[in-house]
Amino acid sequence: MTDNENFDVVIVGGGAAGLSGAMALGRSRRRVLVIDAGEPRNAPAEHAHNYLGREGVAPFGLLADGRAEVEAYGVEVTGDRVEAVTRTEHGFAVGTGNGREVTARRVLIATGAVDELPDVPGLAARWGRDVLHCPYCHGWEVRDRAIAVLATTPMAGHQGLLFRQLTDDVVIVVADGVELPHDEVERMAAIGVRIEHGTPKEVVTDGDRLVGLRLADGSVLEREAIVVGARPQVHLEFLASLGLEPQEVEFGGVPMGTVIPVDAMGATTVPGVYAAGNATDISMTLIGSAAHGNRVGAFINADLAAEDADRAVAERRAEMFEQPAWEDRYSGDRVWSGNVNPQLEAEASALAPGRALDVGCGEGADAIWLAGRGWSVTALDFAVAALDKTAAHAAQAGVGDRVTTRQADIRSWEPGEERWDLVSSQFMHLPDGGMVDVTRRLGSAVAPGGTLLVVGHHPDDMATGLRHGHHSFLFTPESLVPALEDGKWEIELCEARSRTATHPHTGEEITVRDSVLRARRLG
Repeated sequence: MTDNENFDVVIVGGGAAGLSGAMALGRSRRRVLVIDAGEPRNAPAEHAHNYLGREGVAPFGLLADGRAEVEAYGVEVTGDRVEAVTRTEHGFAVGTGNGREVTARRVLIATGAVDELPDVPGLAARWGRDVLHCPYCHGWEVRDRAIAVLATTPMAGHQGLLFRQLTDDVVIVVADGVELPHDEVERMAAIGVRIEHGTPKEVVTDGDRLVGLRLADGSVLEREAIVVGARPQVHLEFLASLGLEPQEVEFGGVPMGTVIPVDAMGATTVPGVYAAGNATDISMTLIGSAAHGNRVGAFINADLAAEDADRAVAERRAEMFEQPAWEDRYSGDRVWSGNVNPQLEAEASALAPGRALDVGCGEGADAIWLAGRGWSVTALDFAVAALDKTAAHAAQAGVGDRVTTRQADIRSWEPGEERWDLVSSQFMHLPDGGMVDVTRRLGSAVAPGGTLLVVGHHPDDMATGLRHGHHSFLFTPESLVPALEDGKWEIELCEARSRTATHPHTGEEITVRDSVLRARRLG
């Protein structure tokens, strides 16, 4: 699969919700593919209404304009049908009826719904013309006309109530097996809505003109429009492998259709799959679907932005904390000054030489300083290139016989039975409080009567601008104390110590603060 077939988002459905989602994503510079089968729910209607600024627009005209608008932002819109969506390691694979296969980090389902109509001969053929369901979508167009409301559920009184606002000639035809609630019957009588009983036999037409309904007794109820309670259904067969299934919607215990359940951000129960528009809410009008699609598109973009940032954090942390990056870093020119770290010099100068463990030895400056003062030093680092430099620098300094290098990752290293009189960690940092566990490991390597010295950059250094973005890596000396078991240690020093340093970018002298923890293991 080529890069051209890899998308941030694949949107299934190019109606108002799908294209509005694509607009939000395209304008956020996301790579988006809209796959549309060309079967919008409102296709039978000649005009769409209640769409502010586009009142009375032809549905396909609105979509054509929408496609042109999103394509101007780099969105690809294609006429095809999605056959399958499957999970991959990094997102989803989407296969189409034309044999195209693409990948996506996220999928937005905006297929709308398919209206399931009452089984009355001739009804479906006039759907969207003079067979209607929504007073807000098409009610104005049948104002002052003779209307029949086909009651196939006890909820039909609601449609009688709303269409009665538009005309004074409304008849509810109650299908066999349906009983309207008594209070609804009373309401209909009070507002002048007549009720007939019995399932209609057929829709009667004269050429292309609607005549009315043939009632159960064979008579014809002459009508100019028929209102039905459609049951919108979402079809999710292409999502079978993901386990996403439609959910039945009920009002007053009456099944009204199916939807894709989503949370407030449009997310489904399948991570990475979102849904918008009529597929999620059977009551949405066209403009509502467009608004929802735009909103969900924005949420998807935010989700992707967070994922991109998290990936950048992981890559940055890999550069700072993982072995390959440090191997590369120590394979080049000298990284550090070659001088002993100031807090090691301050705290270890008065200690009697013995065995020392220099953790994160780098290029060996601390190990060489300790060896020069008579210590037998184990220099530990996870980068082989660092250990090679330490050994070479120690040999050049004439203390190679007192410096032994050892490769280990301190995050998992354990000392076993080996102990040292001084264990020193100078400016080693780990994110998310990881230095507490490291301090515990280092403490277990200190011999009775020996010294643990842990030094790092204090969080106060954030104010200098030197540690930008490093807050989770920095630590206070107090935060490390819980790693040392009570009764087994004497805390000799726990402070933030100021010193002067040169700003690497401006060359100015600035004050920085070091976190210094020195503790002695009791015998």
